[in-house]
This record gives sequence, structure tokens and C-alpha cells, in this order.
Amino acid sequence: MEKKRIVFILGSMRKGGAERVISILSRDFAGRGWNTDICTLLFDGVEYELDSSTVVHELSGCGGSRIRRLPYWLKSIRKLVKKENPDVVVSFAARINIITMIACMGLHRKIVVSERNDPSMDGRSRIVDILTEMLYPKASTVVFQTRRAMNYFGEKVRKNGCIIPNPINVAVTSLSPDKNKIVTVGSLKAQKNHMLLLDAFSDVVKKHSELVLTIYGEGSLRDQIQNRANELGIANKVFLPGKSSTVHEDIKDASVFVLSSDYEGLSNALLEAMMMGLPCISTDCAGSDEYIEDGVNGLLTPVGDKKALASAIEKFVENDEFRKKCGEEAKKVSKLVGLDCTLAKWRSAIE
Repeated sequence: MEKKRIVFILGSMRKGGAERVISILSRDFAGRGWNTDICTLLFDGVEYELDSSTVVHELSGCGGSRIRRLPYWLKSIRKLVKKENPDVVVSFAARINIITMIACMGLHRKIVVSERNDPSMDGRSRIVDILTEMLYPKASTVVFQTRRAMNYFGEKVRKNGCIIPNPINVAVTSLSPDKNKIVTVGSLKAQKNHMLLLDAFSDVVKKHSELVLTIYGEGSLRDQIQNRANELGIANKVFLPGKSSTVHEDIKDASVFVLSSDYEGLSNALLEAMMMGLPCISTDCAGSDEYIEDGVNGLLTPVGDKKALASAIEKFVENDEFRKKCGEEAKKVSKLVGLDCTLAKWRSAIE
């Protein structure tokens, strides 16, 4: 019997939430006997472990603007799908979903598309809105990470959709926390709003001078974040170690995990921290508000509210019993986003 084939299409396989999900899905399908291909359109290079049988097609082209690369992408995707004749094509992120669906028109392939961010906040243009509303109903399934993302779309798209949280697999558990260690994990970019976290932390350390903040991640705003810490006079209390391949080990002894994002699709870093049993604080962006019950298994604060974020940090720092209780309750999120549960949902959507 001929093996089934699946093709995944996304921007890159560098470190990131969507990329991590594709690495998990591709390994799962390869392990179950499928031929697996991954196409990257924006950037070359692979920073995740893949099954040895998985073929990566780097279709980033020779640079230039994305508009100029569009004809190349359309032609390359169509050529690849014709050649490999996959049973299923899975595409991630709105603009890439549009490109994939247009490239595959008339090829009669099963296509599963997935929204990977908060569509109300990710800066998409009106033309992207129009095209997703037109094209998504023609897909086999539209996968959303959160109810908020699904509710952004019209009835025809929602009717064709399902909600699947990110598959989370964490082998590390929070142990013997260092009461003074506060951490966050995420790319150093505007969406994550590390400036808000620095401002809030600066207020907290006026009262709790023993605290330190470690920000794991890399990105274009590194210098600005470092400069802001200098301006606030907290440079000796803020550490930027960059990306870490052992980040769960690095943060397991933290007393508090903070997500200060302006918006998210669904934060892997937050869900991983919750599964580890870390007491978590998050702005009430998409996803966080569906997994954190404020005051029960974590704390939620309004997006962009420095005073509320500082108050939440103080609440955990000053109340050991409450902090520990929230950490223990946070572990229960594994029932909703654990690997077995979410992979079963993905298999159902794809197969």
C-alpha cells in the first residue's frame, strides 16, 4: 500500500510557535508512516528537530519584497503539489494560507489552513480580510487556536472551523523556586511589549530590591530593551541571555513567569510555564484569557496596564501560599493542551 503524503507550508522553520507546532506534527505523521514535506517561504534554515525522512523545500527565493516574490511562490507551490501529489496540504498563517489556496486552485487537493495570531491585532490589511473570508470556506478545515480568533470571522468561515490549541510537551517541573527570580520567554519584538514589563518591574523593585528579571529570547529590539533597563536604573537586575535550547531547565526555579504581550495567537511559552507549574501572570490577550482563570490558576492584567502588571507581580512576590496554589492549579492545563489530546485533534482535522 502506497504511503500517504502530507505537505506543510509556512514562513520558516526557525525558532517560533508555529514552527514548533509544525515540527511536532511532521514528526507525528512521519512516525505513523506518512511521507512528510515542509515548505518554507520566507526564511531558509531549520532550527527544530525533524524526522530524518522529512524533506524540507526552501522556497524563499532570491530576496526582494514579498510582493515581488509572490509569482515565484505561487508557481513553486503549484509545481511542488503537482509533483508530490500529497493527500493533504497544511498551511500556517493568514497570508501564506491565501498564497497556498490560490496556488492549489484546480488541483483538487485537501487543504487545511490555520490562523496563528490574533487577527484583530496582527496588522493584516483589508485585502487579507477579504481574501480569507472568500477562500477559507473552500478549505477542508480552518484551524484556530482560540475562540477569539474564530469569532473574528464570518459565519461561513466559522462553520468550516475548529479550535485546536498548540500541542505542548514539557518534561520539566517547577522545583525549589528561587523567590527572587522572575522570568519571561519570547522574541524581543514589539508584540511582546517587554518595555511594559521593564516599566512594571522597575516599580516593583523599588519595594523589593532583591528581585531579578531574566528575559529569554532574541530579536530586533534587544538594544532598545537594554537601553530602557539602563534608563530605569535597573540594568543590574535585568538579564538578556538570548535564546536557550534548555529554556525549561533555565526557568524551572523561577518564582514568577510573566507574559506582557499586546497580543498573541496562543502563547506556547505561557502554556509551557503553566504545565511546568510556574505561577503565571499574563496580559489578557487572546488565548491567555481562555486558559488563565484570574486568581485561581494565575493572574490576568489588562493589556498595556503598567500599574496592574506591577500590582500582580507584587501580589505573587508577597504571598507565598497564593503563589504556590496558582502554580499547582496551572499544571491542570495539561488536560487541555497536552500532546496526546491536541495531536488527536490535529489528526482528526487532517485525516
